[in-house]
Amino acid sequence: MSKAKRKRPPTPAAGEDRSVEALTIGWMLSVMTTLVCELGFTAARVVLLLVDRDAPWIATLAGVLLFAAAVVGLVSLLLAWAVVKMRREPPPRGILVFALVVGAAPLAMMLARAFF
Repeated sequence: MSKAKRKRPPTPAAGEDRSVEALTIGWMLSVMTTLVCELGFTAARVVLLLVDRDAPWIATLAGVLLFAAAVVGLVSLLLAWAVVKMRREPPPRGILVFALVVGAAPLAMMLARAFF
């Protein structure tokens, strides 16, 4: 067998373990899910305020999306902590800040709605 036909086994980037890579992927998926729920909540609130004020199902949809964003956002914050602790090389600062803002935003919205 020639040297050109030999295949090397794939190695994780930066020497990270496969479990840490899986944790990082799960973290990013939870951040994106939180963002989609937040965007859906915002769209439902805009529709509720501008188009149809007498649609209780839109208000219910907005509440469910905010609750889902808060739960998944809390999970993403916990996963961010685990990823920062477990990775040999931390994630880029911009991605980390974005993930923390997206994860904390629904919790802040729920607190604001509760007190104001």
